Amino acid sequence: MNSDKDIVFIDDLNVKFGKKRVVKNVSLSVKPGEIIGVFGISGAGKTTMIRVLTCQINKKHWTGNVKITGISPEKKKNHPKILSKIGYVPQLEELNLYYDFKPVANIDTFASTYGVPVKKAKKIAENLFTILDIPEDTWKKKLAKMSGGEKKRVSMALGLIHQPDILFLDEPTTGVDAYKRYSILSYLKKLNRELGTTMFIISHDMECSLVCDKAAIMRNGELLEFGKPVDLIASLPSNGTIATFTIEGISKKKIELIKEFKPVVNIIRAGNDVIEILIDNYEKNISKLIEFMLEKKIKINEMSRETATFRRYFQIRVQREEEKERTK
Repeated sequence: MNSDKDIVFIDDLNVKFGKKRVVKNVSLSVKPGEIIGVFGISGAGKTTMIRVLTCQINKKHWTGNVKITGISPEKKKNHPKILSKIGYVPQLEELNLYYDFKPVANIDTFASTYGVPVKKAKKIAENLFTILDIPEDTWKKKLAKMSGGEKKRVSMALGLIHQPDILFLDEPTTGVDAYKRYSILSYLKKLNRELGTTMFIISHDMECSLVCDKAAIMRNGELLEFGKPVDLIASLPSNGTIATFTIEGISKKKIELIKEFKPVVNIIRAGNDVIEILIDNYEKNISKLIEFMLEKKIKINEMSRETATFRRYFQIRVQREEEKERTK
């Protein structure tokens, strides 16, 4: 890897607290303007990695070559420079919003901590509020009276008020319904496109991959994969084509029978009577698979062809790792 043109560069990062190693040999690089999704369940190591990037972990706990905007967080004297170039949006808005204040007052308070002059902050805020579709008639309304979606967008604006090069977002879609989730993701993409801000989305919500240029999948402190979501999905058998079957009386025994068909790579239980099957060379083998299932007296009620989502890729990739560990 070459760190010269990367806005974030991580080479062989290890983080250890006492005898516990929570991040293991992680390496990745990010170009300016990219949106990066960091995905994994709780304890995967994603938050710890971000804490290194945001100067929250003392160097005595980590090793490796790390640079953010070309600056290393290894030395404490570099921390103010790095922190002036990054923004952060917490999972819970109440952690960075004053609900008794109006949006503009929140902006003034937050901007002052970065030394941004009031007039300049107001101009930046108005531009951000416009991009984020925060109605002008709410700018002088107390945050407590704003909707959850509006509060989330004000929180994003606060993270960008000092015009950082990188914005870190912790679980930006957690706790919102499906409609608001897609709305938030749409606004993030809009901000990225109009401001050119590099973004890190730290989440266990796989839907966030829809706006990501690249996705990092972490498990037990290790980076399993890092690449474009579409490329990761295409790396599955038959480029991620899935055969979905509704089977009468599906059981573990029937699933084990289907596994005997050699081209079958993965079988996932997707509902009470529904399974998803990944097979090698889909076009050549799908009809043979159906014949095989009928020979084994497996009654198929319905069958469809679909393309794997990133959520499904994540599940398969983690499952593969778990199977590896079981066979050791």
